[in-house]
Amino acid sequence: MGEDEKAIKVVFSDIDGTLVHYPKDFDRYAEVGEVVNGKVFIRYKETGESRECRVLESMTGGRAYISERTIALVDKIRAEGVMFVLITGARSSTYDNRRPNLPKVDFEVFENGGRCIRNGEIDMQWTKRYENVIGDSSRATTVTPQLQDASERVGPLWDLYRRLSKEGWALDARDYVTNFRVDVTKSTDKTEEDFEKIKDELKALNLATSFNLGKADIYPSTSGKANAASSVLGVLGLTPEDSISMFDDDNDVELGALTGRAFLPGVTHPSVTAALKKNPGWEVMPIEGFLGTEEALERILKAVKSTSPQPAEKVLTAV
Repeated sequence: MGEDEKAIKVVFSDIDGTLVHYPKDFDRYAEVGEVVNGKVFIRYKETGESRECRVLESMTGGRAYISERTIALVDKIRAEGVMFVLITGARSSTYDNRRPNLPKVDFEVFENGGRCIRNGEIDMQWTKRYENVIGDSSRATTVTPQLQDASERVGPLWDLYRRLSKEGWALDARDYVTNFRVDVTKSTDKTEEDFEKIKDELKALNLATSFNLGKADIYPSTSGKANAASSVLGVLGLTPEDSISMFDDDNDVELGALTGRAFLPGVTHPSVTAALKKNPGWEVMPIEGFLGTEEALERILKAVKSTSPQPAEKVLTAV
């Protein structure tokens, strides 16, 4: 980072593939030890360097891991007065289950920007903004709320869900309030070209889509990670120039474009590779996985300490 760049006052970070890593991504260069009391040591094969990690379970995505060093570095960044925001595409139940083992942060945004926890409390007004597309959100009072079946919900998002279901697409709306997922590869007699045709229809329906962990998420067009980050910046009275992001996947590209500055522990989608050429403020870490995550956080911490920003005011009123 150049000396003329503004002080970092808020960090926006993706979770999966950024702070948290999966064996399918790291098993070629690291190996997992025995799990003891919810923790495990993961060792890099070439160097022998190891990290103690917390185990995160998921019903759909499988077991994932986050290093204790990652948790400690987030704590240190926040101790410098910098706000830390998690932004993930994870469904509500997955985020709820993993939350105790994730870093303590100031804002927690999940379902691709559709839901938000602020200072530990569900922000009902945040999700209410999308009711013209998702229907009534008043049941979503907990992180994992009891919801109607997606086939029975009212709103343009769920109208599309029902239509795509009838057309034979493989869909997943379990424990989503503002989002549903399309698995193109598991959809009978469907191709990526077929999905491109659906994408062309979304704007007129006030919907948008992006790929997350290889599957397509569909959600309100006013949602998404970049829009969520813009809302947080507005609450804090900050600008994109005050921020930096960490990410790896397709659904993070607009977020990275918003912040301008970004550290990438890795790249997991071709769209990110293409966007790197257009965004000189993005840096890919020289090592993958947990060590890449820690390198990114250490660089942020170093930049924060070199400029000593004043703490951002924590605003508690709803967006």
